[in-house]
Amino acid sequence: MSEVKESSPSYYFPGDDVKLSNVIEQGTVRLGPGLVHQKHDHEDKIKVSRPGILHQGVKNTVLVDTRMKRYIPAMNDQVIGQITSRFAEGYRVDIGSAHSAQLNALAFENVTRKSKPNLTVGSLVYARVSLADRDMEPELECLDAATGKASGFGELKEGYMITGLSLSHCRKLLSPQNALLQALGTYVPFEIAVGMNGRVWTHSETIPTTILISNCIKQSEFLNDDEQVQLVKSMVKNL
Repeated sequence: MSEVKESSPSYYFPGDDVKLSNVIEQGTVRLGPGLVHQKHDHEDKIKVSRPGILHQGVKNTVLVDTRMKRYIPAMNDQVIGQITSRFAEGYRVDIGSAHSAQLNALAFENVTRKSKPNLTVGSLVYARVSLADRDMEPELECLDAATGKASGFGELKEGYMITGLSLSHCRKLLSPQNALLQALGTYVPFEIAVGMNGRVWTHSETIPTTILISNCIKQSEFLNDDEQVQLVKSMVKNL
């Protein structure tokens, strides 16, 4: 999972120019969601395509973070999808975007044509966006692009899926230093998968603790780190 840190407190609006030299000192820059590359009078420019705060992620990725809930697929995003139909070569998956995504039945670790996974309609999968183009349907893979291993991707069994979260909130939950998830981990054991499409899947030993985790995630978006810790303590106390 990628960690995103704030690189500038300034708020950007669509059409604003971004000087990447103020964000990344050297190396190749990868443009994330909210930024587009344009050529103007033979000069390269980076323009903002949606309002938000400029952030720097791992591997020199720069993006615009926003509280919007509408998901636009982007390459290598981790997403949680739900199988809506099956076809000969794979599955059609709802990832909350304008168009359904396609998941090839062979896009799993150590899978052959004779050992393809048997996912049913309604099943949840944690996948990576392998193709994102405005003129084509998104494509998914349940593999890590670098290693070819599952690395946590695949079918999500049992558990509960939280929907309707802002993309900004999900991005914060992906941070290894997230105060909310660290606090929850000190009281209850649980599994979690965070999708950059505004969805979170969680699973714990009992239904009440799963509900507790879900409520904490939903109520913590506008709280600071200390307030998130206090929220967890109060929820656990009332469990």
